[in-house]
Amino acid sequence: MKYLSLEVLKLRKKTRSWLGPILVFWLIMLAYPLTIEVSPKNLEIGFFSVLWIAILLSMMFATEDIFTEDYNDGSLEQSLISETSFSYLIGSRILIHWLLIGIPISLLSFIFSLGTTENLSLSLLILPFAMMSSYIFLNLFVLGNSLSLNKGSVLGAIITLPMALPVLIVLGKSITAIQLEINYSGFIFLLLGSLSIIIVSVPIVVSYIIKAHLE
Repeated sequence: MKYLSLEVLKLRKKTRSWLGPILVFWLIMLAYPLTIEVSPKNLEIGFFSVLWIAILLSMMFATEDIFTEDYNDGSLEQSLISETSFSYLIGSRILIHWLLIGIPISLLSFIFSLGTTENLSLSLLILPFAMMSSYIFLNLFVLGNSLSLNKGSVLGAIITLPMALPVLIVLGKSITAIQLEINYSGFIFLLLGSLSIIIVSVPIVVSYIIKAHLE
């Protein structure tokens, strides 16, 4: 718990790191209605595609320097020799980023969907979909950034985007199924299954990758 508190304080001090991604998401969603002829039907047609892309880009910015500062000042090396499991420290950092960035973005997704679609049940489902997708994207970008730790965040984004594509496809199919009022539970289970695997595997894989960078 002490480590989690320290991570929260550290991230809150770096206003750009947590507020920037939220502002990016907010601006993308605000700009969307300005690019098309405003009508309820037109807004709903492309809304969800824009929403998933906005969440993806926000998570990319959220992880842009998640390890860079600690890598440069030697904090990562000190974490390696601490008594706490290094994979636990990585998982905790991902969780803190999601709580301070992913949750607000998920809530904003729900609010924007209320103003865009007339289907209330669909708007209610947007919140859990946004929460799951933001956590998945966040983990994928953390994985990509760990692979390119000393090469820059751009390479990390390039590595991550192909891995995020299947998630975007599942999200799109889910919304289509909900709109057509057909069974969409399979897509939810697929996302939950992917999320479960990612929660367990990404911190472990990232910890080994970072150890390899530091050796």
